[in-house]
Amino acid sequence: MKFHKLLFLFLFVTIVTAQEEAPHPELEWYTIETEHFYVHYHKGAERTAQLTAKIAEEIYEPVTSLYNHKPDQKVSWIIKDYDDYSNGASYFYDNKIEIWATSMDFDLRGTHNWLRNVLTHEFTHIIQIQTSMKFGRRIPAFYFQWLGYEAERRPDVLYGFPNVIVSYPLSGFVVPAWFAEGTAQFNRAELEYDFWDTHRDMILRMYALDGNMLSWEEMSVFGKTSLGNESSYNAGFAFVSYIANKYGIDKVVEISRNLSSLTEYSIDGAIKRAIGVDGKTLYNDWRKSLEEEYNLRVQSIKNNLVEGEKIANVGFGNFYPTFSPDGKKVAYVSNKEADYFFLSSLYVYDLEKKQEKKLKEGVRSSLSWSPDGKKIFYSKNTSDNKHWSNVYDIYYYDLETEKEIRITKGRRASYPAIKPDGKQIAYVVNKDGTTNLAIALYDDSLKELKEEILLTNFSNGEQVYNPKWSPDGEKIIFDYSIKDGRDIAIIDIVTKELDFIFSGPEDTRSATYTIDGENILYSSDESGIFNIYKYNLETKQKTQLTNVLGGAFMPSINQNNELVYATYQSTGYKIALMKNVQPVENSFYVKETKVIPAKYSHLASASNNVEFDWQKLNFYDDTKYDVKTSRRYKNIFTSLTFVPVFRVDNYNPRNKGIDIVKPGMYAFSRDVLEKVGLFAGAAINRKFERDLFLIFDYSGKLPLFYQLGLEPKTSLEVYNITRKASSKITLPEDSIGVDVNYNLLQADIVLQQKVFKENINWEIRFSHSRYSAGIESFVLRINDTPVLIPGSNELYLVGNVLSSTLSLDGVIPSTTSEINPIGRKIKLKYDYEFNKFNSEGEYEVKNGMLLPKYNYFKFHRVELNWKEYFKLPIRKHSLGIQINTGSILGPPVDNFFDFYIGGLTGMKGYPFYSLGGNEYFHTNLTYRFPIFSKIDFKILHLYFDKLYGSIYTDIGNAWTGGKLKDVRFKRDAGFELRLESFSWYSFPTRIFFNASYGFDKFNKIVRDGKEMVTYGKEWRFYFGVLFGFELD
Repeated sequence: MKFHKLLFLFLFVTIVTAQEEAPHPELEWYTIETEHFYVHYHKGAERTAQLTAKIAEEIYEPVTSLYNHKPDQKVSWIIKDYDDYSNGASYFYDNKIEIWATSMDFDLRGTHNWLRNVLTHEFTHIIQIQTSMKFGRRIPAFYFQWLGYEAERRPDVLYGFPNVIVSYPLSGFVVPAWFAEGTAQFNRAELEYDFWDTHRDMILRMYALDGNMLSWEEMSVFGKTSLGNESSYNAGFAFVSYIANKYGIDKVVEISRNLSSLTEYSIDGAIKRAIGVDGKTLYNDWRKSLEEEYNLRVQSIKNNLVEGEKIANVGFGNFYPTFSPDGKKVAYVSNKEADYFFLSSLYVYDLEKKQEKKLKEGVRSSLSWSPDGKKIFYSKNTSDNKHWSNVYDIYYYDLETEKEIRITKGRRASYPAIKPDGKQIAYVVNKDGTTNLAIALYDDSLKELKEEILLTNFSNGEQVYNPKWSPDGEKIIFDYSIKDGRDIAIIDIVTKELDFIFSGPEDTRSATYTIDGENILYSSDESGIFNIYKYNLETKQKTQLTNVLGGAFMPSINQNNELVYATYQSTGYKIALMKNVQPVENSFYVKETKVIPAKYSHLASASNNVEFDWQKLNFYDDTKYDVKTSRRYKNIFTSLTFVPVFRVDNYNPRNKGIDIVKPGMYAFSRDVLEKVGLFAGAAINRKFERDLFLIFDYSGKLPLFYQLGLEPKTSLEVYNITRKASSKITLPEDSIGVDVNYNLLQADIVLQQKVFKENINWEIRFSHSRYSAGIESFVLRINDTPVLIPGSNELYLVGNVLSSTLSLDGVIPSTTSEINPIGRKIKLKYDYEFNKFNSEGEYEVKNGMLLPKYNYFKFHRVELNWKEYFKLPIRKHSLGIQINTGSILGPPVDNFFDFYIGGLTGMKGYPFYSLGGNEYFHTNLTYRFPIFSKIDFKILHLYFDKLYGSIYTDIGNAWTGGKLKDVRFKRDAGFELRLESFSWYSFPTRIFFNASYGFDKFNKIVRDGKEMVTYGKEWRFYFGVLFGFELD
């Protein structure tokens, strides 16, 4: 019986726990223990870790008292500073929080004290979501799974391949994105570590003015663009603030507790139970009040708009416009039609020709032209280093050679600015949550920097941004921040004397010198909206140059008095050009609002009568902290988590009723640094047919490999699957029905390593498997006398496979990368197999024992899977081409080891086992298109996002022996519907239905030519509900 494809099921119905992040075994980790927390950090992040220990204890009681909930164990903070990346991540089921030390520099939010902000935000996530949990912290979900199978016609196959795969969660928490992020940003408003700043107001204001705010359903889920996801954060903050101010903060807490009810499947009911109004009605009231209020507040601005002409209007992320030295061109970065900021590219716009040219992909930083206008300097976040850390380095693009040159490696350098004489570069360096300003000589012949000098010596979390040289090359102007907002300072590069030009409550940023050096241009929110201003360094006179509804940032001016800047609209940042710049009268935005107050002075208390010294918590001094004792890190494991499973698994057509039900359980735990993990699962039915697996993985230093410069993730995987089937034993006078137990036991050792590029993975795997079949005891009548024949067991295959797989994932990240991928996927696999197989069921006597007579099969197998997804001129339409081929090298081997290319994972017009052989070739052509690109509709707990369709055709076959020219290739065609959706707000739910028709009818001879099976000329159907659409 063919039994060796069963492990396929584990790939799609189990919970994936693998981490994609590089393991970083080179780091030395330490732990600080406080009353309520562990703080784990690696060498080089000491300041951030010590300060985290201080701040975490200060916010513990304010946050836990608000929700009247405390974690049941110490929470682990993981402090990371090996990437130039700013974020925090809360694992609320694990009592673990990851914090990146790098301060956030994000164009959709204002600047706040990073550690105070992110620690309070993430800890609030832990407390608020644990308050909302339905099944407790140890059971995150229940899973319903359904496996349906092809009605297999081949008698030598135990059962068909899956044609229905469903794995669907019943979530233990039901918290929409806006509420989770809104409460986390609101946290304890009295702390004021995060508040409604000018950037946030800008985003919401422009949505409201243009009448295109996120809908009630839309702001509840992520899966949108960078702007769309941030808009859920932003709307959530505003809406939670609205609820807190209108009904009291205690109602926000009550809504969280209501969500823990088993009967609440969405937030609508939880809101209604708390305040008497359902969620959507409350949202509509809030939206209406916003639109009315914002229109009123900007009326004076509308009467006096002063803004430039848009020269870059495509995309929501157009930034850093910079004039060329001759003033005739503008360089800028833009994401254009990409869905995320990090997919931005470098462009140059010719003002005379009014044409733009794309120069280089992957650029998302400030820009600086060389004095001769032949080079553009920038920084890029790259993982091209020994340990795959994502850090910034400085590059330039040569406009003459059209080549990119890298001039630093691993320096963590950003915001490059070249000196007017071209001999030095100023830039910002990052370490342990603090940035400093540096300059270095630039050697054009060596294409490198040398003789670096630190102009600042900050060490307490200070932040430096956007350095720009004075025209005489003697001074550098830059943005500075330590708490909230930004200031503007100038430093003398010789004396290092620092002079703050602006250091008030306003947020002032993006300063640059005018051509004559007498003035600076900058962006400020002093009117309530960011506008561009000019400031005379001698007279101290300030002049407003723009008056916009959204915001104006990043100014650059040329010798013709033309101003270019980034301007914000409801569809994102655009580049605007203003000619003949003139002063404008101040036109202030009315700041006061009943909907979103700047301070939360009249909030109802929900601290359970706990008093706090808010003034002390507000006016903190994080330059001072007690240095706490640390120790070398020892593994701290997360609590063992359980996920009950109810599986309907009807592989055996003879199973009826309860026999097809296979209840089970998954369990997993990892150490908090993700170095060691355990993942296990078991499912068993009434007939004691079982599916068992155990996976142990390790991401630390592996002896010998680490010394060779390799850092593989290692795992040990063990699987055991049993199935029962009915068969017959043919005797001279009769045939006897017997029950046969099939058993597969397999153990794999796996090494995985990134090679060449971050998206290329190399896997080495050794698999040892043992296939056995056992016959249960049965009664045989001999001369009318019943005789009990004892059961027997046969080990019919001992398999060993050493494989090497090289995989490239070049699919471009996007909101449609699952439902409609664009890009490339390649997998090249080589296997060496050495197996013992009793293919004929023969036995021999050795030492008085009856033993199976094995044949030895040693062979090499190669396989190539290549997928190309092309973007078509029609928006969101694509064309996919696949080529799949494989061969068992050398003479033919037993068909047990065949490739199979039919069914759900191949040519869907034919059953999986209908197309098999030692060689195969298969090509597919798929045209995919949107049916509804934005459904934005919710039923109960299920949110429908988008629906795509596709039509496709396949040509291929599998064969053994003979010549390729003699192979008769099979054809099929079909269509597929893909529905992208979300369940319980946070679980991606991808639903597909596929129908395919095989055009060619053919016969297949099986059982050594004794039987014939017919395939083709029929429709075949497939259905699935999973986390992803692609089954590869």
